[in-house]
Amino acid sequence: MMEIPKAYNPQEAESKHYDRWERIGCFKPEINENPAAPKYSVVIPPPNVTGSLHMGHALQHTLMDVLCRRKRMQGYRTLWLPGTDHAGISVQRKVVEQLRVEEGKTPQEIGREEFLKRAWAWKEKYGNEILLQMRREGASVDWTRFRFTMDESLSRAVREVFVRLYEEGWVYRGKRIVNWCPKDKTVLSDLEVREETDKNGKLYYLQYPIKDSNEKITVATTRPETMLGDTAVAVNPNDERYKHLVGKVVVLPLTGREIPVVADEYVDPEFGTGAVKVTPAHDPNDYEIGLRHNLPQLLVMNEDATMNKTAGTEFVGLDRFEARKKVVAKFEELGLLEKVEPHETPLPVCERCKTVIEPFLSEQWFVKMDEMRDLALNLMKNENSPRFIPENPHRKVYINWLENIKDWTVSRQLWWGHQIPAWYDKKGNVYVARTFEEAAEKAGTKELTQEEDVLDTWFSSALWAFSVFGWNGEVTETEDLRTFLPTDVLVTGRDIIFLWVSRMVMTTLKFVGKKPFEDVLVTGTVLGRDGKPMSKSRGNGVDPLEMFDKYGVDATRIYLAAIATGADIRWSDKLIETYRNFANKIWNASRFCLMNSNGAEVNSESLRLEDGASIADRWIISRLNKIAIKVNESLDKYEFHEAVSLLYHFFWHDFCDWYIEFVKDEISGGNDGSTDKQRVVRSRLLSVLEQSLRLLHPFMPFITEEIWQMLPGTSNKLHNPAYKSAEATIMLADYPKGNEELIDESAERQMQMIIELISKVRNIRAEMQIKPSDRVVVHIATASENRKVFEENQAQILKLARAEKLIFLETLANTPKASARAVTADAEIAVPLEGLIDFQKEIMRLENQLKKYQNEYERLRAQLENANFVEKAPVEKVEQARSQFAELEAKIKALRQNLEALK
Repeated sequence: MMEIPKAYNPQEAESKHYDRWERIGCFKPEINENPAAPKYSVVIPPPNVTGSLHMGHALQHTLMDVLCRRKRMQGYRTLWLPGTDHAGISVQRKVVEQLRVEEGKTPQEIGREEFLKRAWAWKEKYGNEILLQMRREGASVDWTRFRFTMDESLSRAVREVFVRLYEEGWVYRGKRIVNWCPKDKTVLSDLEVREETDKNGKLYYLQYPIKDSNEKITVATTRPETMLGDTAVAVNPNDERYKHLVGKVVVLPLTGREIPVVADEYVDPEFGTGAVKVTPAHDPNDYEIGLRHNLPQLLVMNEDATMNKTAGTEFVGLDRFEARKKVVAKFEELGLLEKVEPHETPLPVCERCKTVIEPFLSEQWFVKMDEMRDLALNLMKNENSPRFIPENPHRKVYINWLENIKDWTVSRQLWWGHQIPAWYDKKGNVYVARTFEEAAEKAGTKELTQEEDVLDTWFSSALWAFSVFGWNGEVTETEDLRTFLPTDVLVTGRDIIFLWVSRMVMTTLKFVGKKPFEDVLVTGTVLGRDGKPMSKSRGNGVDPLEMFDKYGVDATRIYLAAIATGADIRWSDKLIETYRNFANKIWNASRFCLMNSNGAEVNSESLRLEDGASIADRWIISRLNKIAIKVNESLDKYEFHEAVSLLYHFFWHDFCDWYIEFVKDEISGGNDGSTDKQRVVRSRLLSVLEQSLRLLHPFMPFITEEIWQMLPGTSNKLHNPAYKSAEATIMLADYPKGNEELIDESAERQMQMIIELISKVRNIRAEMQIKPSDRVVVHIATASENRKVFEENQAQILKLARAEKLIFLETLANTPKASARAVTADAEIAVPLEGLIDFQKEIMRLENQLKKYQNEYERLRAQLENANFVEKAPVEKVEQARSQFAELEAKIKALRQNLEALK
């Protein structure tokens, strides 16, 4: 008999198995000994080095690990490649803050070179935290292939791609209106800006005098401070109100500058007054108007969003919002403020620091996207690739975005990152090259200064799909590139489909001539307990590491897989507790099997049934094979929640609640393993358990390995043939496929009849509060072929229903009146209650219970008939009320039937 601790200790199992898996090379594709093995590859969305594991990571990493562990067990040459992202702005901000707190200095005071030394030191000290946390998760990534976006080879790939794009005319430098973050003092792409709404915004109506006239023209604006940079007033050419003013000159208040009134189709006559101020250096639409009418571009702000000299001496140094107040006050003093109206205003903010973005005219580096866009669109049109799961709405949104793509601003005003490989001579000529030497050769001089700006972090991330496999421009062919690209699936969130997914598709097609991945699995968001996105400000975050400590890694992982439907899902402590209980159930069931395992071992023979096998044996083998087939089908379709549901119900209900109970007497009597029959039944029990552990392993790696190693008969002979020489581990055991030929629908139907019968009798016992020690008589009316099944399994039914005897009848018409009744799909049942309960006491108890249920029923009915509650209460509260209402309806019906039986 095998001794096994009474309780499962998750932390102990988690700490020892991961290190062993890594030590014996389980995570490396090279462990696969089959030269003809199909490959399966996944690259991780690289988390930021500033990051700590959050619930989004935990969800995505769980799903990737489930996919990779299963494929590995199926004999695929499996690679899950890990890495981290240098996270430009985030790291720069951390180092700037560290410098300020520890040394009281600014980056400018220590210089770029010294600042970069500090940034690398910070990365080395703090950037590995998330990697240790990934080990804790059980992520089966190949650490020997770990990549960082600023590794030498990946940095070389970045320079190569930039230079090639420049040489082909796809990269250019020019002045454009950009999204400027005044706090980080850098440009942001549209995708790094979050559009919020200022519900307390205002629309200011400012009057501009027409030169040599008493007439004024009124413009409406939400940003009056920018009027200091106005270079025109624009009206629609078809607007009769203003036709006579087109070509006239306005004297711009507060500046004294003279600016023209121009006619432009862009102006909406219906908005505001139909006349708009034009500030080409501070608004993207005004910039376009300015180009069409050859208007000056006056930048009136500094990089920190304070007003500069061009704004006028009265305003120099003022913050933009202070300047706004002063401009409005001055207009009021001059009698030129017509009115101010409340106006809900779009408010673009920096995604990272939440500072209000300032549209800003700036010289930046851009990548033309139209040709690369066409590569991605053609791939979707011709091959329907990548395949989005779920397809709706992601495929359509992806195509729409590509069709309306803008040029990508790739320069960032930071020091940490990939410095743009461009050099300037003293005349300002630019030389884009892979190295300084190459630039000097092109320029004919070494007196060159490198571009200060770095590339957008997403530029290096766009190359991730192929740069991680060794491509860097100089090296264009590697074994990994040939074997693992395209990868099989990218698991990601919907928020970076444009930022990352689309750009990887474009760059991989352009530079390697292959697609980066076959499928894109888009996960939902794990919301806080309050149903809102998790955030520090809300204080509703759920820390996965705390969940690991409280519930164990396996319970957290299988819970996350269970909620992975593609939709957003609210965190539920109650549900994760269910999966901790499930882990305990697996442990306790395994403990029982091991304590009754003398003379038995895991073997495939015990899963093949001899003639005359019991209904329970035929049933469990059929269920095991059916579940294996369905779990594989579900995972092939990325239906993780369905796979979890199948495994949970099979193990808890089919295996533990019924099969173990059915064979308990056979295996536990005389535990010396002396009879052949006992050995066969015990071995079958162990073998079904072992197959179940294999099916569960991708979701719950630690507990399954812990138990598997204890089972008698487990060895590397159970491995998939691709791993015949490896040390024994469930990680490399062959993943059960399921065998259609072993599915026995007749056994399943018959067993279901027996289970329903036992369950109904148990329900009657519970509802009528019959003592466990009292044996009942069960009257059964059923067809003759069903009666045969019940009779053949009478001993089991009597034991599990705590019944004295079964009486088979053609009809229940003559059973005692005081009987509790129930109906299954195949039989009618009656349990006479005489002598088992005190009728009067039971009638009183049931009547009190009925009254209580009816009061609650009426309260819920009134609530659900209240339109105000149904329309305004949170959806989940309404659903909960409906569910309780339906439950009460069923309970009241059952109570009435029971009362009827007693009267």
